[in-house]
Amino acid sequence: MSANYSLVGQRVRVHLYTREGRLLGAIEGRAADVSPGVVVGTDAAGTEIKKDLVYVVDIEPGRDAEGEPVPYANSAGGEGEGWFAVQDVTVVAGDGPPTFAN
Repeated sequence: MSANYSLVGQRVRVHLYTREGRLLGAIEGRAADVSPGVVVGTDAAGTEIKKDLVYVVDIEPGRDAEGEPVPYANSAGGEGEGWFAVQDVTVVAGDGPPTFAN
């Protein structure tokens, strides 16, 4: 696995999925760092599962049913930032369609 450092500084959209693979939605922010080959778990045979990750900051708040802003909170409780699999990231171009990051 190789790091895609060209993502750093780019505006990105992250597609969020459940463990079962169902799309939950998307968030947008800025890629601040990448980390290749991070162990994210093991498969049924005990083999390590590795993924390239991107650290996204300045994640825009979502909106609740009343239209009020709701900040993104990561699994550790931090707001507005988090690590995501590069495969779930697209670069948001200023005047064109999003492009896949990997």
